[in-house]
Amino acid sequence: MRWGEPVSVYNEALIEKTKSQMQLYLQNRGLFDSSVEYYTRIKGKKKYVSYYIEEDLPHIIDTVRFITTDSVINRLINEKMEESYLVIGKNYDQNNLILERQRIEKILKNNGYFDFSRQYIVYEVITDIRPYSLEINLIVKEPVRRGFHRQFTIDSVIFVTDASIEPRKRDRSFFNYNGITYQYYNKRFSKKVLDQRVFLYPNSLYSLNNTVNTQRQLAYLDNFKFININYDTTGGSFIANIFTSPLNKYQMTNEVGLNVTEGYPGPFYNLSLKNRNIFGGLENLEITGFFGFEGVASATTNEVWNSIESGAKLALTFPQFIMPASAEFKRKVGINNPNTVIRSGFNFTQRPPDYTRTNFTNALVYGWQKERRKIYNFTLSEISLINSNTSDEFDDLLRQLDSLGNPLIKSFEPSFVSAMNFVVIYNFNPDDFYGNKSSLLKIFGETGGTMFNFFDPRNFEQNRADTIQYFQYLKFSSDFRRHITINETNGIATRLNIGVAYPYGKNRTLPYEKFFFAGGSNSLRAWPPRRLGPGGNPPRENLDPESQGRFDYSIEKPGEILIEANVEYRSKLVGFIDWAFFVDAGNVWKFYENPAFPLAEFKFNRFYKEIAIGMGLGLRLNFSFLVIRFDYGVKMYDPAWEEGERWRGKNLSLTNWRGEPGQALWNIAIGYPF
Repeated sequence: MRWGEPVSVYNEALIEKTKSQMQLYLQNRGLFDSSVEYYTRIKGKKKYVSYYIEEDLPHIIDTVRFITTDSVINRLINEKMEESYLVIGKNYDQNNLILERQRIEKILKNNGYFDFSRQYIVYEVITDIRPYSLEINLIVKEPVRRGFHRQFTIDSVIFVTDASIEPRKRDRSFFNYNGITYQYYNKRFSKKVLDQRVFLYPNSLYSLNNTVNTQRQLAYLDNFKFININYDTTGGSFIANIFTSPLNKYQMTNEVGLNVTEGYPGPFYNLSLKNRNIFGGLENLEITGFFGFEGVASATTNEVWNSIESGAKLALTFPQFIMPASAEFKRKVGINNPNTVIRSGFNFTQRPPDYTRTNFTNALVYGWQKERRKIYNFTLSEISLINSNTSDEFDDLLRQLDSLGNPLIKSFEPSFVSAMNFVVIYNFNPDDFYGNKSSLLKIFGETGGTMFNFFDPRNFEQNRADTIQYFQYLKFSSDFRRHITINETNGIATRLNIGVAYPYGKNRTLPYEKFFFAGGSNSLRAWPPRRLGPGGNPPRENLDPESQGRFDYSIEKPGEILIEANVEYRSKLVGFIDWAFFVDAGNVWKFYENPAFPLAEFKFNRFYKEIAIGMGLGLRLNFSFLVIRFDYGVKMYDPAWEEGERWRGKNLSLTNWRGEPGQALWNIAIGYPF
């Protein structure tokens, strides 16, 4: 709980050590003829140390030689010379020598050299051939006892599927499939499916990549608590042993939380039950139920009501592509963690006194993963049946908007929504274990109602054709996030989120769930959830004389174009308490000009004037496993006002840090905003 740093006491030995470290750094970067000196001076009770570094020209790599008596190793190294870190004409850098040793070790370990290690690689650096040039000899030494490096070929593969189960009176059963011997007490898992995730086979060379990929792909199945692969070299044979231990067949998880909206706490509860390996083919069935309250301002009254949201989801995950394909194809794609998910869900929303809404959804999703950087999800079909029951007052509001050209009423009529989408998640830094930098890009594309381009749904519905709404649209969004660590206690998090949803067809509107929204604890925190925009369109004038703000934010503000950017400086305050300073910017817009929403359409000559800006401070209780977040956001630039009055920062001062009524907003949430 102490602040600051301890007093640094002058120490001659540490000064010399610092000098030596500087000299070593210069040597490692090829500045062999550089020098480091230091001088001290006394001023009062303090002693000052100044270091003077004289750099010489760096040494350039003139020649690189690979020296080995093994012709196979020589061939393997030369085949991948274009990947070498030792490049002729580049400055000498000792770090590249370390990276080159690691690279060669990986090449050989992926080509049968099981017991090879980087210690067998030594360097000779010759610097006296000509001024500021050097030669590097990379020498692969031979093991002392054997006298040569052996390429190991796998003789047999043994897969024990229940290694953690205590021995029983009877021995394990044996079953051979595709050259792999499976051992088990009870036959629980499909050998055909396991074979798609195992890349070790008899008569194949040992490969470190195949070993790691086998372990990783088996872990992705979410059926084993541990996967251990080792190799037995006793008796002159080279045997690959795969030991796994099954997870519990049933797993139940609970989640309890609290959201605060419109100043009112809203508790929620999630319950999830998972049944692993339900059909014996490593399929997982997960059933999730949820229930929650939320404070929501009514669109037809000036009161805040309790909104209820509940529902259930069922997801059945198959660890392979469910499609007509050969066993050889499924085995080849097994390295990409293929899966097929059949998902069904029911959602019930009650927002008194305005409406209740039910949504029943079915989807078929294919997913796969390329290495650890890229995750893909392709939803071949997503079908939703939506029904809404609206109050008379809310109906009147929707009809009023419809008369002005706003087709929002279509979203609250019985609807049939069909869609197909594709998602790519790209992780730029999967191997950055120290967290110095982290970047993530998520790209989403969706087409809705595409089938209606080929036939008119009214041909299949006689008298009810006008009672069920059909939607046609194209939707795209891109979410980029980057976290930069400054030091152990400080960092910067950024996000850029852009989205476009273009409705076409007879409705020229989107299903309500497909709109973009801005505002809230994970968006622009100075605005209420989903209440910013669209564009420069002002919220309704609040007719309540006792209202704390000029505007009435009771109606959600859907948009078809989204631009949002966030920057947040995060720092540790004391103990488990962190703080943050953030700036949020963005808005949503409409595609079409609409009398019901003046200034809401996106125009290139003015959209930049309608980007809202909010800033504020945050306090976070960081318990590692849980982050409780308190954010205080203030509107600095509000496009809802007329031009010339949008800069609201003028209302802030040291004595009036809350600004005018309604300018500041508290947010309480769980977890980081992005």
